Amino acid sequence: MTAQNFLNPYIYDPSYPLAITGAILVLLVSAYSLYQYIRLKAYFFWAAIIAIVMLDLGFICRLVSAYDEHKESPFLASWLMILLAPSFLAAACYTAFSRVVWFSCPTYALNFKTLWCFPRYITATFVSFDLFSFIIQLVGASQISRQYDQDTQGNRTIASSERQALPGRIILILGLVLQVLCFLSFSIISMRYFYISRHWAAHDLGDLHLWRKLGYTINLSSVLIALRALYRTIEIPHDRNYGLLYLQSHEWCFWVFDAAPVLAVLVVFAVWHPGRYLPRSYTGCKLDKGRAVKEKDEISSMNGGNGGHDTELRNFKPEDFQSERAATNV
Repeated sequence: MTAQNFLNPYIYDPSYPLAITGAILVLLVSAYSLYQYIRLKAYFFWAAIIAIVMLDLGFICRLVSAYDEHKESPFLASWLMILLAPSFLAAACYTAFSRVVWFSCPTYALNFKTLWCFPRYITATFVSFDLFSFIIQLVGASQISRQYDQDTQGNRTIASSERQALPGRIILILGLVLQVLCFLSFSIISMRYFYISRHWAAHDLGDLHLWRKLGYTINLSSVLIALRALYRTIEIPHDRNYGLLYLQSHEWCFWVFDAAPVLAVLVVFAVWHPGRYLPRSYTGCKLDKGRAVKEKDEISSMNGGNGGHDTELRNFKPEDFQSERAATNV
Protein backbone atom coordinates (compact mmCIF):
# COMPACT_ATOMS: atom_id res chain seq x y z
CA MET A 1 0.00 0.00 0.00
CA THR A 2 1.41 3.42 -0.95
CA ALA A 3 1.75 6.29 1.49
CA GLN A 4 -0.97 8.18 -0.36
CA ASN A 5 -3.52 5.43 0.13
CA PHE A 6 -2.37 4.52 3.65
CA LEU A 7 -5.24 4.16 6.07
CA ASN A 8 -4.59 5.21 9.65
CA PRO A 9 -6.94 2.77 11.42
CA TYR A 10 -6.34 4.05 14.95
CA ILE A 11 -6.35 7.84 14.40
CA TYR A 12 -3.45 7.78 16.91
CA ASP A 13 -0.08 6.03 16.92
CA PRO A 14 -0.65 2.76 18.87
CA SER A 15 1.87 1.96 21.57
CA TYR A 16 3.77 -1.22 20.76
CA PRO A 17 4.89 -1.78 24.41
CA LEU A 18 1.29 -1.48 25.57
CA ALA A 19 0.19 -3.93 22.89
CA ILE A 20 2.83 -6.41 24.05
CA THR A 21 1.84 -5.97 27.70
CA GLY A 22 -1.86 -6.38 26.94
CA ALA A 23 -1.32 -9.50 24.84
CA ILE A 24 0.89 -11.12 27.49
CA LEU A 25 -1.56 -10.37 30.33
CA VAL A 26 -4.55 -11.69 28.39
CA LEU A 27 -2.69 -14.85 27.35
CA LEU A 28 -1.52 -15.55 30.92
CA VAL A 29 -4.98 -15.10 32.43
CA SER A 30 -6.51 -17.10 29.59
CA ALA A 31 -4.12 -20.00 30.15
CA TYR A 32 -4.98 -20.11 33.86
CA SER A 33 -8.71 -19.87 33.13
CA LEU A 34 -8.47 -22.74 30.66
CA TYR A 35 -6.58 -24.78 33.28
CA GLN A 36 -9.35 -24.07 35.81
CA TYR A 37 -12.01 -25.02 33.27
CA ILE A 38 -10.40 -28.40 32.61
CA ARG A 39 -9.38 -29.13 36.21
CA LEU A 40 -12.77 -28.30 37.68
CA LYS A 41 -14.68 -29.85 34.75
CA ALA A 42 -16.81 -26.70 34.60
CA TYR A 43 -18.26 -27.54 31.20
CA PHE A 44 -21.27 -25.25 31.72
CA PHE A 45 -18.81 -22.33 31.47
CA TRP A 46 -18.15 -22.97 27.76
CA ALA A 47 -19.16 -19.45 26.73
CA ALA A 48 -16.27 -17.98 28.72
CA ILE A 49 -13.84 -20.20 26.83
CA ILE A 50 -15.13 -18.88 23.49
CA ALA A 51 -14.68 -15.32 24.80
CA ILE A 52 -11.14 -16.14 25.94
CA VAL A 53 -10.18 -17.52 22.52
CA MET A 54 -11.63 -14.43 20.80
CA LEU A 55 -9.78 -12.08 23.14
CA ASP A 56 -6.51 -13.96 22.65
CA LEU A 57 -6.88 -13.61 18.89
CA GLY A 58 -7.94 -9.99 19.24
CA PHE A 59 -4.98 -8.85 21.34
CA ILE A 60 -2.48 -10.85 19.29
CA CYS A 61 -3.84 -9.21 16.13
CA ARG A 62 -3.65 -5.80 17.82
CA LEU A 63 0.00 -6.49 18.59
CA VAL A 64 0.66 -7.31 14.93
CA SER A 65 -1.30 -4.26 13.81
CA ALA A 66 0.52 -1.95 16.22
CA TYR A 67 3.83 -3.17 14.81
CA ASP A 68 2.75 -2.54 11.23
CA GLU A 69 -0.19 -0.17 10.81
CA HIS A 70 -0.14 -0.66 7.04
CA LYS A 71 -1.70 -4.11 7.45
CA GLU A 72 -5.46 -3.78 7.46
CA SER A 73 -6.41 -7.40 8.18
CA PRO A 74 -4.85 -7.60 11.68
CA PHE A 75 -6.53 -4.35 12.69
CA LEU A 76 -9.95 -5.47 11.45
CA ALA A 77 -9.60 -8.89 13.13
CA SER A 78 -8.52 -7.25 16.38
CA TRP A 79 -11.36 -4.74 16.27
CA LEU A 80 -14.00 -7.40 15.63
CA MET A 81 -12.70 -9.93 18.21
CA ILE A 82 -12.29 -7.40 21.04
CA LEU A 83 -15.64 -5.80 20.18
CA LEU A 84 -17.66 -9.03 20.17
CA ALA A 85 -15.94 -11.22 22.80
CA PRO A 86 -17.67 -9.66 25.86
CA SER A 87 -21.01 -10.97 24.55
CA PHE A 88 -19.80 -14.47 25.39
CA LEU A 89 -18.53 -13.34 28.79
CA ALA A 90 -22.03 -12.09 29.46
CA ALA A 91 -23.47 -15.45 28.38
CA ALA A 92 -21.14 -17.11 30.90
CA CYS A 93 -22.56 -14.85 33.63
CA TYR A 94 -26.12 -15.83 32.69
CA THR A 95 -25.29 -19.54 32.78
CA ALA A 96 -23.52 -19.26 36.13
CA PHE A 97 -26.45 -17.34 37.62
CA SER A 98 -28.86 -20.04 36.48
CA ARG A 99 -26.80 -22.71 38.26
CA VAL A 100 -26.67 -20.63 41.44
CA VAL A 101 -30.45 -20.24 41.41
CA TRP A 102 -31.05 -23.98 41.05
CA PHE A 103 -28.37 -24.66 43.64
CA SER A 104 -29.65 -22.29 46.33
CA CYS A 105 -33.31 -21.45 45.73
CA PRO A 106 -35.92 -23.46 47.69
CA THR A 107 -38.42 -25.39 45.59
CA TYR A 108 -41.41 -23.26 46.62
CA ALA A 109 -39.66 -20.10 45.34
CA LEU A 110 -38.78 -21.45 41.89
CA ASN A 111 -41.38 -19.34 40.10
CA PHE A 112 -41.64 -16.15 38.05
CA LYS A 113 -43.31 -14.16 40.82
CA THR A 114 -40.38 -14.66 43.17
CA LEU A 115 -37.48 -14.57 40.74
CA TRP A 116 -38.86 -12.12 38.14
CA CYS A 117 -37.84 -14.63 35.46
CA PHE A 118 -38.77 -18.18 34.53
CA PRO A 119 -36.30 -20.40 36.44
CA ARG A 120 -36.34 -23.17 33.86
CA TYR A 121 -35.45 -20.74 31.07
CA ILE A 122 -33.03 -18.33 32.77
CA THR A 123 -30.09 -19.30 30.60
CA ALA A 124 -32.12 -19.64 27.41
CA THR A 125 -33.80 -16.24 27.88
CA PHE A 126 -30.72 -14.12 28.54
CA VAL A 127 -28.41 -16.02 26.18
CA SER A 128 -30.98 -15.66 23.37
CA PHE A 129 -31.22 -11.93 24.02
CA ASP A 130 -27.42 -11.71 24.17
CA LEU A 131 -27.05 -13.74 20.96
CA PHE A 132 -29.54 -11.47 19.22
CA SER A 133 -27.56 -8.36 20.18
CA PHE A 134 -24.35 -10.16 19.18
CA ILE A 135 -25.68 -10.88 15.69
CA ILE A 136 -26.78 -7.26 15.29
CA GLN A 137 -23.34 -6.05 16.36
CA LEU A 138 -21.69 -8.50 13.98
CA VAL A 139 -23.80 -7.29 11.05
CA GLY A 140 -23.06 -3.64 11.84
CA ALA A 141 -19.35 -4.24 12.43
CA SER A 142 -19.09 -6.24 9.20
CA GLN A 143 -20.64 -3.41 7.19
CA ILE A 144 -18.25 -0.89 8.74
CA SER A 145 -15.28 -3.19 8.06
CA ARG A 146 -16.34 -3.72 4.45
CA GLN A 147 -16.73 0.01 3.86
CA TYR A 148 -13.43 0.64 5.59
CA ASP A 149 -11.66 -1.98 3.50
CA GLN A 150 -13.09 -0.78 0.19
CA ASP A 151 -12.37 2.90 0.75
CA THR A 152 -9.50 3.92 -1.57
CA GLN A 153 -9.30 7.61 -0.69
CA GLY A 154 -5.94 8.94 0.38
CA ASN A 155 -5.29 9.98 4.00
CA ARG A 156 -8.46 8.24 5.13
CA THR A 157 -9.12 7.36 8.79
CA ILE A 158 -11.36 4.92 10.58
CA ALA A 159 -13.51 7.87 11.67
CA SER A 160 -14.15 9.06 8.12
CA SER A 161 -14.77 5.49 6.95
CA GLU A 162 -17.32 4.96 9.72
CA ARG A 163 -19.12 8.16 8.76
CA GLN A 164 -19.49 6.80 5.24
CA ALA A 165 -20.84 3.52 6.61
CA LEU A 166 -23.87 5.12 8.23
CA PRO A 167 -26.15 2.02 8.09
CA GLY A 168 -23.46 -0.18 9.64
CA ARG A 169 -22.80 2.38 12.37
CA ILE A 170 -26.48 2.60 13.26
CA ILE A 171 -26.83 -1.19 13.33
CA LEU A 172 -23.74 -1.56 15.52
CA ILE A 173 -24.94 1.05 18.00
CA LEU A 174 -28.37 -0.62 18.10
CA GLY A 175 -26.72 -3.93 18.99
CA LEU A 176 -24.67 -2.30 21.73
CA VAL A 177 -27.72 -0.56 23.19
CA LEU A 178 -29.62 -3.86 23.25
CA GLN A 179 -26.65 -5.46 24.96
CA VAL A 180 -26.60 -2.75 27.64
CA LEU A 181 -30.34 -3.19 28.21
CA CYS A 182 -29.84 -6.94 28.55
CA PHE A 183 -27.06 -6.40 31.08
CA LEU A 184 -29.18 -3.92 33.00
CA SER A 185 -32.20 -6.22 33.28
CA PHE A 186 -29.96 -9.15 34.25
CA SER A 187 -28.16 -7.08 36.89
CA ILE A 188 -31.47 -6.03 38.45
CA ILE A 189 -32.75 -9.61 38.59
CA SER A 190 -29.43 -10.99 39.83
CA MET A 191 -28.85 -8.39 42.55
CA ARG A 192 -32.44 -8.69 43.69
CA TYR A 193 -32.08 -12.47 43.94
CA PHE A 194 -29.01 -12.28 46.15
CA TYR A 195 -30.89 -9.84 48.36
CA ILE A 196 -34.06 -11.89 48.81
CA SER A 197 -32.09 -15.14 49.18
CA ARG A 198 -30.46 -14.11 52.44
CA HIS A 199 -32.95 -16.20 54.45
CA TRP A 200 -32.73 -19.32 52.31
CA ALA A 201 -29.56 -20.78 53.81
CA ALA A 202 -31.16 -24.03 54.96
CA HIS A 203 -32.70 -24.77 51.56
CA ASP A 204 -29.52 -24.78 49.50
CA LEU A 205 -27.12 -27.68 49.11
CA GLY A 206 -24.09 -25.94 50.59
CA ASP A 207 -22.93 -23.10 52.77
CA LEU A 208 -24.66 -19.73 52.35
CA HIS A 209 -21.43 -17.74 52.31
CA LEU A 210 -19.85 -20.03 49.72
CA TRP A 211 -22.38 -19.67 46.91
CA ARG A 212 -22.93 -16.01 47.72
CA LYS A 213 -19.27 -15.42 46.89
CA LEU A 214 -20.10 -16.73 43.45
CA GLY A 215 -23.02 -14.32 43.38
CA TYR A 216 -20.74 -11.38 44.08
CA THR A 217 -18.44 -12.58 41.29
CA ILE A 218 -21.33 -12.73 38.81
CA ASN A 219 -22.67 -9.30 39.75
CA LEU A 220 -19.25 -7.64 39.64
CA SER A 221 -18.49 -9.17 36.25
CA SER A 222 -21.84 -8.11 34.78
CA VAL A 223 -21.31 -4.52 35.97
CA LEU A 224 -17.85 -4.40 34.39
CA ILE A 225 -19.18 -5.77 31.10
CA ALA A 226 -22.04 -3.25 31.15
CA LEU A 227 -19.65 -0.33 31.73
CA ARG A 228 -17.47 -1.50 28.86
CA ALA A 229 -20.52 -1.80 26.56
CA LEU A 230 -21.59 1.72 27.57
CA TYR A 231 -18.14 3.04 26.62
CA ARG A 232 -18.31 1.33 23.24
CA THR A 233 -21.74 2.83 22.63
CA ILE A 234 -20.69 6.43 23.23
CA GLU A 235 -17.23 5.97 21.68
CA ILE A 236 -18.54 5.45 18.14
CA PRO A 237 -19.31 8.77 16.37
CA HIS A 238 -23.03 9.08 15.73
CA ASP A 239 -22.81 11.61 12.93
CA ARG A 240 -20.36 13.71 10.98
CA ASN A 241 -20.40 16.46 13.60
CA TYR A 242 -21.24 14.43 16.71
CA GLY A 243 -19.74 11.73 18.89
CA LEU A 244 -17.04 11.77 21.53
CA LEU A 245 -14.08 11.90 19.15
CA TYR A 246 -11.70 12.29 22.09
CA LEU A 247 -12.42 8.68 23.08
CA GLN A 248 -11.50 7.49 19.58
CA SER A 249 -8.40 9.60 19.14
CA HIS A 250 -6.61 8.74 22.42
CA GLU A 251 -5.26 5.27 23.03
CA TRP A 252 -5.46 5.42 26.83
CA CYS A 253 -9.26 5.45 26.55
CA PHE A 254 -9.20 2.04 24.89
CA TRP A 255 -6.94 0.51 27.53
CA VAL A 256 -8.79 2.04 30.49
CA PHE A 257 -12.43 1.77 29.41
CA ASP A 258 -12.34 -1.27 27.11
CA ALA A 259 -9.35 -3.54 27.73
CA ALA A 260 -9.11 -3.06 31.51
CA PRO A 261 -12.74 -4.01 32.33
CA VAL A 262 -12.57 -7.09 30.10
CA LEU A 263 -9.25 -8.16 31.63
CA ALA A 264 -10.71 -7.56 35.11
CA VAL A 265 -13.61 -9.91 34.29
CA LEU A 266 -11.15 -12.59 33.16
CA VAL A 267 -9.16 -12.19 36.40
CA VAL A 268 -12.30 -12.35 38.54
CA PHE A 269 -13.49 -15.54 36.85
CA ALA A 270 -9.99 -17.05 37.00
CA VAL A 271 -9.53 -16.41 40.74
CA TRP A 272 -13.11 -17.10 41.82
CA HIS A 273 -13.96 -19.65 39.17
CA PRO A 274 -17.64 -20.74 39.31
CA GLY A 275 -16.54 -24.38 39.11
CA ARG A 276 -15.00 -24.06 42.59
CA TYR A 277 -18.29 -23.15 44.25
CA LEU A 278 -20.69 -25.68 42.76
CA PRO A 279 -20.95 -29.46 43.21
CA ARG A 280 -20.01 -31.70 40.30
CA SER A 281 -23.67 -32.35 39.46
CA TYR A 282 -24.09 -28.62 38.71
CA THR A 283 -21.05 -28.08 36.49
CA GLY A 284 -21.94 -30.21 33.45
CA CYS A 285 -23.05 -28.78 30.14
CA LYS A 286 -26.67 -29.60 30.96
CA LEU A 287 -28.22 -29.32 34.41
CA ASP A 288 -30.54 -32.08 35.57
CA LYS A 289 -33.20 -29.82 37.06
CA GLY A 290 -35.34 -32.77 38.16
CA ARG A 291 -32.45 -34.09 40.23
CA ALA A 292 -31.86 -30.65 41.71
CA VAL A 293 -35.50 -30.38 42.82
CA LYS A 294 -35.40 -33.92 44.26
CA GLU A 295 -32.31 -33.11 46.32
CA LYS A 296 -33.94 -29.97 47.65
CA ASP A 297 -37.08 -31.93 48.62
CA GLU A 298 -34.94 -34.48 50.45
CA ILE A 299 -33.19 -31.73 52.41
CA SER A 300 -36.53 -30.13 53.22
CA SER A 301 -37.93 -33.44 54.48
CA MET A 302 -34.85 -33.99 56.65
CA ASN A 303 -35.46 -30.56 58.15
CA GLY A 304 -38.97 -31.63 59.14
CA GLY A 305 -40.64 -29.67 56.34
CA ASN A 306 -40.53 -26.49 58.43
CA GLY A 307 -38.38 -24.54 55.99
CA GLY A 308 -35.27 -25.45 57.90
CA HIS A 309 -34.90 -22.05 59.53
CA ASP A 310 -33.29 -23.59 62.62
CA THR A 311 -30.99 -25.88 60.69
CA GLU A 312 -27.28 -25.16 60.90
CA LEU A 313 -25.48 -26.00 57.68
CA ARG A 314 -21.99 -27.33 57.40
CA ASN A 315 -19.48 -24.65 56.47
CA PHE A 316 -18.45 -26.00 53.07
CA LYS A 317 -15.29 -24.85 51.33
CA PRO A 318 -14.28 -25.18 47.66
CA GLU A 319 -11.85 -27.93 48.66
CA ASP A 320 -14.78 -30.06 49.82
CA PHE A 321 -16.14 -30.11 46.27
CA GLN A 322 -12.72 -31.11 44.96
CA SER A 323 -12.62 -34.15 47.24
CA GLU A 324 -16.17 -34.99 46.19
CA ARG A 325 -15.14 -34.96 42.53
CA ALA A 326 -12.16 -37.18 43.29
CA ALA A 327 -14.42 -39.69 45.04
CA THR A 328 -16.83 -39.84 42.14
CA ASN A 329 -14.00 -40.48 39.71
CA VAL A 330 -12.70 -43.52 41.62
